[in-house]
Amino acid sequence: MRKVILAGVLALIVVLVCGQAWAVSSGDLLKRVKQAERGFRDFSSDLGISDANKQNVAGMGERLDEILMLERASLRFVSPDKFRYDGVARGIKATYIQNGYYKLVLAAMIRQKTDVKDAPGKRQDSLDLGFLSSNLWKDNNVKVLGTDRGALKLGFYPKFGGDIKRHDLVWIDAKTLRVLKRQKYLASGAIRVRTVYADYRNLTPTLPIAGESTLYDPEGKKLGSIRYKNFKVNAGVPAGLFSLGQR
Repeated sequence: MRKVILAGVLALIVVLVCGQAWAVSSGDLLKRVKQAERGFRDFSSDLGISDANKQNVAGMGERLDEILMLERASLRFVSPDKFRYDGVARGIKATYIQNGYYKLVLAAMIRQKTDVKDAPGKRQDSLDLGFLSSNLWKDNNVKVLGTDRGALKLGFYPKFGGDIKRHDLVWIDAKTLRVLKRQKYLASGAIRVRTVYADYRNLTPTLPIAGESTLYDPEGKKLGSIRYKNFKVNAGVPAGLFSLGQR
């Protein structure tokens, strides 16, 4: 009888634990993220980029080749949606700027400005940089899908993009808000790329960012790693760096 009672108690504990995990809602997470990001304005960093296979990277597209093909690079970000990469690719200086829903590419004789609002596969977001932001909820319908090996599993479904909508699955540590893993899928449901995060530091006392992101193709082959070096938070990044009128 004692064994039966003990088994029943254990089963109840499992149900309660699972119930608590499922009780976390997308709205709850958004509130926590908004609270955590208070006081965060910008960050800058040099990027250490290591490529496992240049041919693999070149064939991926979707801005992966733009970033991973850089030989030397720096990143500047201003919350909530301004990104700038400066680097050298194949011996040519290149700059990639995203300001809101517009993207500007500058390289040699190239100046290309693109509206990427309806092209989520070509847009940068804070997950590309290794952290959660409230802006993700602005551009996506975010759903809590359950738990997976202790991590909270989220689905990100773009609000823009017409009928050709992709989605991401993201695993986070619900206690710390650390982003652990991300899988990007095409509209067909096929996985496009997987990112694993590590080496965390803080943007605020309660908002972590991964200092290292390693990307893999659908077959599990390593595409490359991006590491932050000389990382600075709220150092005052000039707004003019993100102007879409520069040449």
